[in-house]
Amino acid sequence: MARSREILIAGTIIYGDDFTPRQGYLCISDGIIKEVGDENVEADFRGIVCPRFANAHVHTGDSALKDPPFLPLCDLVGPGGLKHRFLAEAPRSRIVEGMRRSLQDMAATGTYAFADFREGGPDGVEMLVEAQKDLPLFSRILGRPATGETDVSRRCWGFGISSTRDHDLSRLKAAAKVARSKDQHIAIHAGEAGNDDIDDALALEPDFLVHLNKATDDDLKKVAAACVPVVVCPRSNLMTGVGLPDIKRMTDLGITVGVGTDNVMLNSPNMFEEMQLIIKALLHDDRQVFKMCTLNGAEIMQIDQKVGSIREGKEAKLMVLNENSNNLWGTIQPLDSVVRRAGASDIIKIF
Repeated sequence: MARSREILIAGTIIYGDDFTPRQGYLCISDGIIKEVGDENVEADFRGIVCPRFANAHVHTGDSALKDPPFLPLCDLVGPGGLKHRFLAEAPRSRIVEGMRRSLQDMAATGTYAFADFREGGPDGVEMLVEAQKDLPLFSRILGRPATGETDVSRRCWGFGISSTRDHDLSRLKAAAKVARSKDQHIAIHAGEAGNDDIDDALALEPDFLVHLNKATDDDLKKVAAACVPVVVCPRSNLMTGVGLPDIKRMTDLGITVGVGTDNVMLNSPNMFEEMQLIIKALLHDDRQVFKMCTLNGAEIMQIDQKVGSIREGKEAKLMVLNENSNNLWGTIQPLDSVVRRAGASDIIKIF
């Protein structure tokens, strides 16, 4: 079999697990980062070179419903809420088409990996598999058992649970036990509408929690002590009016924080927009915020040894940004500009 041609990319490389900007080049061969150097070379592409995003929490199944009214969280996405009524009535083809369009949007806006919480039992999982076919994305599917069942589809990476208050706790414990017996993972929404579900969520020994915008300092200390990562979704929290997570306190306590875009009916799955809200409103630390959106998300999805940062031997899941675009021209600190202002229109090439 013939080897693929080597590709050279030059410019400012956001390099390594500490995301240090360095001038130079990188060489891609057979989809792997073969070499990173400091020389000025003739290159196929030139710009700011970044790892692609890891969207650690999204509901693509909502993609067929856009612009819902502003409603309380429980009326919008809770059991029997607007979302579930719509999905129960919508044609399957419309749901799949919406999902595929959202996945295409993800790919076009720099995301490579995503963790999707899939409702609808085994058929809900099959919808995502169908929608993702032939798209350049990696998925971690977190399914939910069909009514009356305790296990999820074999295609699932794990078990994705809404708030423990939405379910019978004994059934959740049984489902979690089944998931563990199959080496599947457990992720739980917690601390979104209130903090009364956080202890029950931690008791299920999850691989990660989602939201925690209502968590108290004592709650966050418990999460940190349990070494449980957290995925935050601040744009979603703003849309549902439930308050924003204390990301700074989470990082101060040593919690691994990833970022997700949550329900597509509330927000586009565009990680640039999520990143900009976090850096401007919640945590003034460009390097840490970028890490949350890339390497931390990959770590939560357990693919950080392959993607999430630019290092020799890792897969070349990269994007090249145009430092001379009208938006990025005048950049002095490339990483800061990427985090605070870059967008899909600045992308030259996605690998």
